Amino acid sequence: MSPPRPPSAGTGSADERTDLAWNRSGLAIIACGLVVMRGLTLQGLARRDVAIGAVILGLGVGSYLLAAWHARRRFAPEAAQHAAQPSDLLPLAVGVAIIGIAAFVLGLFFPV
Repeated sequence: MSPPRPPSAGTGSADERTDLAWNRSGLAIIACGLVVMRGLTLQGLARRDVAIGAVILGLGVGSYLLAAWHARRRFAPEAAQHAAQPSDLLPLAVGVAIIGIAAFVLGLFFPV
């Protein structure tokens, strides 16, 4: 059997994995916006595709910035002493909801 780990040993790695997942998601949305904006073939770009791609790109940048803000707050020395409170998670939840609603509206009114 392996020796028991201290209770705080797993906390940092969970926060780091969450931060990396947010970064990956933000970069994926940015890449999706670039693909929609430029098209896969770069021929016959429609203005509508460029506008939709720019909105998706903006959502990706917003997601990336939201994740960076949350990680900075979570990795602060004073934040490591207590568990996340609802007031800590509310801005993140609202940001995710806005990104999801905007993506739904784009898919609803501008189908591919």
